[in-house]
Formats: sequence, C-alpha cells, structure tokens
Amino acid sequence: MLEVIDLTKVYPGGRGIQGLNLTVRSGEVAALLGPNGAGKTTALQAMAGWITASRGEARWNGVSIADRPELTRPHMGMMIGEPSPYPYLKGCDYLRVYSKLYPGIDEARIQQTLELVGMSKHQQLKIRKYSTGMKQRIELGRALLHQPKLLLLDEPFSGMDIEGRREMTAMLRSLVAETGMSIIISSHQVHEIEDWITHAYIIYEGKHVDTASTPQIRESFASVEEYYLNCTAKERGGAA
Repeated sequence: MLEVIDLTKVYPGGRGIQGLNLTVRSGEVAALLGPNGAGKTTALQAMAGWITASRGEARWNGVSIADRPELTRPHMGMMIGEPSPYPYLKGCDYLRVYSKLYPGIDEARIQQTLELVGMSKHQQLKIRKYSTGMKQRIELGRALLHQPKLLLLDEPFSGMDIEGRREMTAMLRSLVAETGMSIIISSHQVHEIEDWITHAYIIYEGKHVDTASTPQIRESFASVEEYYLNCTAKERGGAA
C-alpha cells in the first residue's frame, strides 16, 4: 500500500503541490487529474523521493520512501517527466543496462518485457531513431522490467497514436488484474484513462481539491471527465 500524507512541495512563485493525501492499495489505479502545470509531475516526483518535500511524506507499506529508499524503491517502477532514454543505445541494450540495478533479471525477462511493450521488433534500433511513442514504450519497459508492485506513470501515453494507447492501456489493465499491481497515473486527457481507473484525485493550480472513487463519481456524473470538469469549474469560480 502507498500512503501519501499532506505531501507538499512549494517552489518560489508558489508553483508545486500542496496538501496531497492519497492511498493506493493492491490492484487499484489512482489518477492524478489536472490541467497542464497543475502540479502532477511535482507530486509524482515527491512521492518517488526524487525531490525533497516541504512537508508531509509518502510511505510504502508504512516505510518512508524518502528516508528508506533502499527498502521501498525496489518495489516501484517510475516513468516521470519527459522520456529521455540514452539515444546512443539500442532498445535491448537500454534494458540490459537497467537490469543491472535489480537482482534476478536475465535475458529472458528482458525479451519478455520488450514483447510486453511492443518493442521486440525495434530492439536492435538505436533509440535516437525512435519516435516519441517508441521512446514512451521503451521507458515503460524500463519501469516494468523488475516487475514492480507499484507504478508511477506521468502522462505515459503522450506521443502515442490511438492504436498504441489502446495497446498499452490493455497491457497495463491485464497486469493489474493478473498481478495485483497498483498504478498512480497522471494525465490531463481524462477520456484516455477514465474507463479503467478506480479513484480520481483532482489537482488544480498546485492544490489537491477533490477525491472520489469511480463508483462514487458515477452516482452523480455521466463520466469521470464530467466530474473533473465540474471540479475545475468550481475552482475557476464558474458554473458547476
């Protein structure tokens, strides 16, 4: 279980994330939803322990991620920020480099992961020749390589075509169903993910403004997107 308690990271000028509270259990998919610049990437970076929080913390099974990364990060797969795989490496070699960070990853697991993210046929191509969507796929492969229990995904489908988004969504849904893996995924394209998330966390201008499970949302709204628009309209002072 991941528990995020009052997580706050404020930068000069007021940007960042304030007061995020979040709980994700095995098999749940939590979405951080908000417009561009709302603070979603900062929230994920603070959860992962990549940046030091101003206040609050994130815990994996009760253990602070920031304080004990050696105990917590092996259970986490992270794809945060713009994809930046090493351009001079082949796709297969990129995963081989990262395989050294975790025990028990052999060539069979590397090939299985390449197949999982649809990159087997491109594995001998240097990453500098990859499209944006292909870079997203190989980065997703890197995050999944060690079979984590929790995935932190920041706009993972950016740059993918419709077919690619559908394939990767189906793959992730299967992993959640088959392994109990948990996912926290950020997006400003709500319609891309609303049919498979279990909870929505609305972030607006750096503030955590609302939380609901998908069953709760569907009691009052036709879709998660409608719920999201209702929340952000209230924050803007418009009609709900």
